[in-house]
Amino acid sequence: MPDEEYITVAQASKLSGLSASQIARLLRQGEIKGIKPGHDWLVKPSAVMEYLREGRRPGRKRRTTGNR
Repeated sequence: MPDEEYITVAQASKLSGLSASQIARLLRQGEIKGIKPGHDWLVKPSAVMEYLREGRRPGRKRRTTGNR
């Protein structure tokens, strides 16, 4: 959506159910695209929803156990 407005990390947290610190970390790592015009990050709601749709979750990845 080209005319979509940016929201704050706190608003993205409420929208997604993720914590504000998780959203900020995802922005820093480039997992979610956003902008940082000053001290605070801004993100488009569609970027947060796309991240959630892809099924990716923050945190450690599960180990897969194979046949040994």
